[in-house]
Amino acid sequence: MILLWPCRCAEIRRLFVFVMLAVFVWEALPGLSVHAETIIVPLTSVRSRYDSNVFRRPKQLLEPGTQTGDFVTTVIGGLDLLHKTRDIDAEVKLGGAFSAFVENTQRNFFGARLQAEVGLDHWVDQYVRGARLRIRENLRYTPEQPSFLTGARDLAEDDSLARGIQGFRANTLYNNTDFKGEYPVSRDLSVEGGYNFGIRRIGRIQGGDIPGVTYFNTMVHTWQGGPRYKLTRNDSVAVLYRQSFITQSRSEGGRSFNTNIITLAGDYSKEFQEWGFSLRGGITFLEPVGRTFPSGSLGVTTQPERDTVVHLAISREGRPSFFLQGGATISNVARLGITHKIHERLILDGTVGYAYNELFPDTHKTYKNLTATTKLAYKLTRNITGEIFYLYQNIDSDTSAIQFQYSRNEVGLMLSAEWK
Repeated sequence: MILLWPCRCAEIRRLFVFVMLAVFVWEALPGLSVHAETIIVPLTSVRSRYDSNVFRRPKQLLEPGTQTGDFVTTVIGGLDLLHKTRDIDAEVKLGGAFSAFVENTQRNFFGARLQAEVGLDHWVDQYVRGARLRIRENLRYTPEQPSFLTGARDLAEDDSLARGIQGFRANTLYNNTDFKGEYPVSRDLSVEGGYNFGIRRIGRIQGGDIPGVTYFNTMVHTWQGGPRYKLTRNDSVAVLYRQSFITQSRSEGGRSFNTNIITLAGDYSKEFQEWGFSLRGGITFLEPVGRTFPSGSLGVTTQPERDTVVHLAISREGRPSFFLQGGATISNVARLGITHKIHERLILDGTVGYAYNELFPDTHKTYKNLTATTKLAYKLTRNITGEIFYLYQNIDSDTSAIQFQYSRNEVGLMLSAEWK
């Protein structure tokens, strides 16, 4: 191991030097325009960090002698395709990543991601005046579970598969496809609706099998909609119906089973230039357990001063459970984020989130997640940004299958480039 250490460090240094040279060569090049309406923007980043628990599990649930803490270097490359015409506004991001570990070299892996968003408002407006339509797609493969603070963004706006449940390290394929539309009935009355398809397929759990620990391959079909009435130019009320049909099976194989989540809620939204407010409340019914509970959400975005933005989100929702136990969970989540521009090129960002999941049918079975992140980003040039970041996470699981608790820390540096 001692003899291999200099070799690994040399490999990482060569990789880092190569990427840095590529970054500064590309820095002098403009974004490549294919034709007047399409632009291709190269993207790349290098992320070097120390992770105190790369397996995402307590040390007592690993084989003796396993090195849980490790230094990880991730190199990411990709393209951002921007396409705009009179009728269509589209953005597609695709790329891959390679992560190299210093100690656990057998855990080196490749990951891939595809994100797309297509706006068809102008196209549908030709046929129905004032109608709107937007499509989002997110496909991702990685053995590392995303933090629930960023999971909702990774899986588009719907967060059916990201509510604070942080599973052990395992090969995972995520897919989320989202359709949202709006049909105007009159000047102040419209009908909004949408459909979301989400899938999560789990491969082999890394670090050794544990009795009672399992994943559930999960497929979710969600449709929602209802009328929305504009009270004024800035605020509106709506009555919304949402239904999620969930099909699951154990990742190691077995019989599939279904869960149905139905929510009926009222919604009030108010938007101004410097702040926004949304409040939703209703009831949720879970089948086949036959349980009804109050649900809702609160969202606030405000700008107390020109250089500071504050986000607050609180929710209580019915969502699928895919780790340790299948079926549904009452997911209680609170997030608070602050972004402050210290200088024209220097930005400080911090977010804290807490998730409390009550599993069914016995709600005393719980899964808790406390996560806090902070980063300091400095724009080195017009296209290159450097970051220093830190993440703290505490997981507490209390189920009939297994009880465990652990904390992990992650700290590192990242250099990213985007040539627009």
